[in-house]
Amino acid sequence: MAWLGWALAAMVLMGLGNLGMRGAGQHGLGPAGVLFWVVVGELPLALAYWAFRGRPSAPPSGVAWAVGAGVFTALALIAVNESFARGGKAAVAVGIMNANFALVAILAFLLFREQLQPAKLVGLAATLSGLWLMAR
Repeated sequence: MAWLGWALAAMVLMGLGNLGMRGAGQHGLGPAGVLFWVVVGELPLALAYWAFRGRPSAPPSGVAWAVGAGVFTALALIAVNESFARGGKAAVAVGIMNANFALVAILAFLLFREQLQPAKLVGLAATLSGLWLMAR
């Protein structure tokens, strides 16, 4: 389970990033400004990571998936920042945004034939139920 440490690190780092976006809005940046400065912060790290990994090859289909992921990620960040600007509470708005794992699990099952055992379905239902309770 070498992947688990990386996944936990991603959870913590994404949580800090989402908190930072909320804080930026609280300190006077509008949603577009927040997204702009987030991208400014991401770009040097993305370039360094790309160089560190040896500038891997870029098959066109992989690039298309990655660019699409970037577009959808940017749109998600726009949506969550607009939610913050309209009074959304950080824990609820980010929790709802990060419930995207349910969509990912279902689509990964359909597109990539990843397993979706009953225990995972119960976990998805429990998490989504918890988000519903938080949003009330």
